[in-house]
This record gives sequence, C-alpha cells and structure tokens, in this order.
Amino acid sequence: MIEHRNGILIAVALMVGVPAITLVATLHQMFGTGGEGPIRASAVQAPAAAAPAASPSPSSSPSTAAPTQAPRAAAGATPPASAAATPAAPAPVPGRGALDFSASRPAWEGYLRGADPEQGKQLAAAGKPAAGVQACVACHGQAGITPSGGIFPNLAGLTAEYIAKQLADFRQGTRKQPLMNTIAQGLSEQEIGQLAAYYGSLAGPPLHVGEAGGEAARKLDQVGDGTRALPACANCHGLRGLGEGPLLPRLAGQSKEYFADQINAFRNGSRQNDDVGVMRAFAQRLTDSEVEALGQYYAGTR
Repeated sequence: MIEHRNGILIAVALMVGVPAITLVATLHQMFGTGGEGPIRASAVQAPAAAAPAASPSPSSSPSTAAPTQAPRAAAGATPPASAAATPAAPAPVPGRGALDFSASRPAWEGYLRGADPEQGKQLAAAGKPAAGVQACVACHGQAGITPSGGIFPNLAGLTAEYIAKQLADFRQGTRKQPLMNTIAQGLSEQEIGQLAAYYGSLAGPPLHVGEAGGEAARKLDQVGDGTRALPACANCHGLRGLGEGPLLPRLAGQSKEYFADQINAFRNGSRQNDDVGVMRAFAQRLTDSEVEALGQYYAGTR
C-alpha cells in the first residue's frame, strides 16, 4: 500500500514539476540576459551624434596644426546666441513607413494633372507638323465625332482617363497601330494630358443604341451567354454601352466598322492592351454574325 502511494506521488510530482521547470526555463530564455528576448521600444537606441572635428587655424599647415581651445568664458558671462548648443535632431527609429506598401500608379495619371483642355483643343486642330503629328480633327472630326464613320473612333464621349491610357499605350507600343504609334510618340506627356482632357470634356454622339442588331445583340448586351462563359457586355461597358467607370469605354455611338475592327484585333492578338486578356478571351467566343449584330446594336444603324 505504501509503495503504491509513493508511486502516485512520484507520478504527480513529475506531471507538475516537468512543466514548471520548462516554464521557468522559457521565461529565463526570453527575459534573461543571455537569451534572445522580445524587442522593446525602449531597447532601440538612437546612434549618438558624432562630435564635429576640430579644424586647424588658417595660419597653420595641415601637418603641424595643433588643436586650439576656445578661451574660457568669464564667470557669470552669458554665452552669445551663436554659441548656444543646437539640440540634435532625433534619429529615425528603424522600421517601415506607410508608403512602403502603397500601390504603384500608372504614369499616364500624371499626364492629366493640371492638363488644360483649351491647349488640347488647339493641338487637336493644328497638330505638330514638325514632329510628324497631324491634326486630330482630320480623322476624328471637329468635335471628336468622326463624320464618315469607318474605322476611326469617336473620341467624344470617352473619358479623359481612357484616352490618356490609350495614347500612353500607343506611345509605348503596348497598343499597336502604325499611324497612332507615330502620332503618340511625337507628343509629350503634357500634350497627351491636354488632348485627353479636351476630348474627355466633349459630349458623345446622339444615341440610337438598340434600334438595330436584333434580339441576339440585345441578349449579349444585357444577359450574355453563360454556356460560353460570356458575361453581359453591360457588366463592364454599362447598359446599352454607355460606359462604366473611367477605363471601361463607352461603346454606344461607335461605328459598326470600328467595333468589328477592334473585336477582330483582340481576336487575332494584334491588340493586347486589355486588362489581363479578358477582351481577347471574350472576342474568341463570339461568332462573326454576333460581332456584326453587336456593331449594329451599339452604332444604332442598320
């Protein structure tokens, strides 16, 4: 009986003693002088400011100059203001700032800051012949509405942000079209911002969306086709193509020729400046007849 009781006591002692010893050792490791402990704010010491080096007197040569001592101030004398000790600026504490985690912004956003639409209007009308930049109105019309349709887009009704991005893409070559690449490369960043601000201030063409194209186009615009993983066009471009957000362009009022030209460019990969390739994927899933119907639907022409 006694042996049984002793065994129980030994077992209880081991159950309590071992965790207690482990806890004490851990606390010593964390807060003792010999281990790695938590870093406390009070433990971060700013480096001491270095004392200024004594400069030799002008009459002494560098090899023989001896340090000089300022005369001791008389007792009770007030030191001049220039001699007052300037408190040292506190040294920055190591760490990260909020800007270290800021998302990068596209360069073209800077082109729009302070952009003058009136300067853009003058540039659109006159161009920059010396730089090989023809007047924008020659292809895009006097008020940003192409009179003859065709493959030239209407710029009126698009946002300044979208136009600035497209011109920046043409300038960098991430969107390819020989004429527009040449024009954009002849423009400065400031001029791109001015043109974008000007055309972004213009009202779009009169709307006749939905008067042509038939039921198939209306369904693709408003509902899409889930069996082909085609979302409704309105999800990104707004109902009836009126635009949705600064970088999702308005389709309403564009010519059916321009619409088909851009869809085909996404299809064959000659245009690749869409966000993560979504337009290239969707364009592949449309049939030729659907592209034609959607072009008529957004243009409002038969």
